[in-house]
Amino acid sequence: MADEDNNIPQTPVKPQLHLTHYITKISASTIPLHPTDSPRSPLSPSQSTLFIINNQDLLTEILLFLPPKSLLRFQCVSKLWLSIISNPNFRRLHSLRNRTSSAAATALFLYRVFIWVPEFSFICINNKPRDFHSMRVITANLSNLREGFPWRIHSCNGLMCLDPYDNENTEFVIYNPTTHQQRLIPLPDSAENRHSMRDLNLAFDPLKPDYYKIVCVWMMLPEIILRFSVYSSDTGVWKETDQYYEFEYEWDDEIGVEENLSASSQDLGILFKYGIYLNGAMHWASEVGDFLCFDLYNDRFKPMPSPLIPSDRWRRKIKYFGESDGHLHLVQTYGPRATLFDILEMENDYSNWTVKYRVDLDLLIARYPLIVNEEYDPAEVKRYRFRIPSFIVDEKEKKVKLVISVPGKVISYDIINKKVVEHMEINPPDALFFGENITLYDWIDAHKHLETLACV
Repeated sequence: MADEDNNIPQTPVKPQLHLTHYITKISASTIPLHPTDSPRSPLSPSQSTLFIINNQDLLTEILLFLPPKSLLRFQCVSKLWLSIISNPNFRRLHSLRNRTSSAAATALFLYRVFIWVPEFSFICINNKPRDFHSMRVITANLSNLREGFPWRIHSCNGLMCLDPYDNENTEFVIYNPTTHQQRLIPLPDSAENRHSMRDLNLAFDPLKPDYYKIVCVWMMLPEIILRFSVYSSDTGVWKETDQYYEFEYEWDDEIGVEENLSASSQDLGILFKYGIYLNGAMHWASEVGDFLCFDLYNDRFKPMPSPLIPSDRWRRKIKYFGESDGHLHLVQTYGPRATLFDILEMENDYSNWTVKYRVDLDLLIARYPLIVNEEYDPAEVKRYRFRIPSFIVDEKEKKVKLVISVPGKVISYDIINKKVVEHMEINPPDALFFGENITLYDWIDAHKHLETLACV
C-alpha cells in the first residue's frame, strides 16, 4: 500500500519567495538660520500664519501647489483644511493644475495570481524612502480590499478597475489607491451571464478629471461574436454599442463551456485584458492578427496599423505594449538574439509604427548571468530569461528607461547612458514552478502608479 502511495503524482508546491527592496538614503538638507539682527518683516510669523489661515481663498491657492500625498496628510490640520482638501471642486482643480503623465510614474504595482492566490508587490522607480513607505501602505490597502480573493486588475493614469474572478459577482470596483476611495459599479446586464467572457478596461484622462469611462468586451454564448459596452461615470449608465468583432472558432461539443472559452481566447489572440488608453481611444495588441483601436467618444473602431509578423512565424512575441509620454510603444523579440530588439513607437497620425530605439541587453549578461539558460541552444528564444514590465520615456528630462525583470532582480536600465539601477531582489533567484522561473514579472503584471486626487 505504501508503494502505491509513493507512485501517486504529487502536485508541485510553489516555492516561497523573499523580496527585498532597495532604498537610496537621502540626507536632510540644512536650512541656514537668519541672524537675529536682520530686519523684521512687516508681519511677524504668527501674524502671517493667522492671515493665511483666516483667508480661505489664499489658503486654497497655496494648497493647490502641494502634491496629493501631502494634501492627504494635511487634512488632519483642521476642519477648514479638511473641508477644502476633500471638496470635489478642489480636487478637480488640483488635477487640472497639476497635470501628470505616465512619464511621471514614481512606482510600479506588481500583481499576479498563482493558483488563485493573489500576490501584490511594488518597486519605486527612484528608490526614495518616502516613495517606498507610501507604496507599502497603498499596497497593503489594495491587498486587503478583497481579503485575499484575486482580482482582474486594469489601471489607467492613477485609477484602478478591480474585477473579481468569481463569475457569480455582478459588480466591480473603481479604486483610487492614492486616496483609498472606491466605488462599486454593476456589470452591464448583457455581461452578467455566467458563461460569457468579459474583460474590463478603464479609461481615465487626467486632463478631464470629472469622469472616466470603462469598456466592457463580452461574448454571449453560443454566438462567437465579441460585443462592446461603454460606461460613463458622469451618467452612471452602460451603453451597448453597435460595434462587434467576429472571429472564426469551431465550437467543440465534446468539451465543456469553460474549455471552449479558453480555446477561443487563445485562437483570438487579442489581448483584451490589457488595453492601453491614449488620445481618447482604447488600444489592444494582438498576437496573431490586427491591432484594434476603439474611439471612446464616437463608440467606433478606427484604423490602426499592425506591425508585420515575420514570414517564418505565426504569432507575435510581444515583450511589452504600453504608453509613455503620450506615445504608444511596442517591443517584439524574434530570432536567436532575443537580447537585441527594437522599441517601436506609433506615429501621432496613426500612419505607422517606426523604430524609436534599438536596444542590446548583452551588456547585462556579464552582470546578471542567470539571464542565460544554458539548458537551451543559442538559437532558441527560451535561452534568454528576462521580461520587460514597463517602459518609461520622459523626453523633457531626456530619460528613457526600461524596467527589466531578470532572475532574482528587478532593475531599470537607462538606454541612453547605459546606467543600471536595482530596485528589488527576489530570492531564491532560480525558483521554478511547473518549469517556469517565477521571479520574473511581465508587462501584464505591472501597473504604473500616478498620484491623483480624482474622485471615483
